[in-house]
Amino acid sequence: MKNSLKTLQRIQKFSIDEQRKILNDYLTSEDKLHNQLQKLNQEFAQEKDFARTHDVGDFGAYVKRYMQKRDALEAQLRALRQKIEEVRDLIADMFKEQKTYEIVDRNRAARRQKEEDDKTQKTLDEIGTNAYIKRKKHNQEE
Repeated sequence: MKNSLKTLQRIQKFSIDEQRKILNDYLTSEDKLHNQLQKLNQEFAQEKDFARTHDVGDFGAYVKRYMQKRDALEAQLRALRQKIEEVRDLIADMFKEQKTYEIVDRNRAARRQKEEDDKTQKTLDEIGTNAYIKRKKHNQEE
């Protein structure tokens, strides 16, 4: 039974590590999307300033494309953040489960140690009792 619990702990640790890798990939993707969104907003600000100072024909079409790109990036970012939260929740649940395995393992070890201590104490009590009986017999025979 002890080996199966250790196996479960190793499997759980491996699963947590895998989920952490997934989370790290999602966080990297989130940073990239966030940077793309910032870059898009900076480009828009530059184009808007340029359009104010120069006579530009159809700035409205550019604004429409900008808004579509921005909305698409924001939607991707929201979806990705939802996935990040799901993975974080999963990792938290996995940690709770791993902690349960560790507690069960500690309790089993403590129980085994107590049983061993009880056996040792019983043996020592028997030795002490036998020594007492022998001494008492020896003292009575004298």
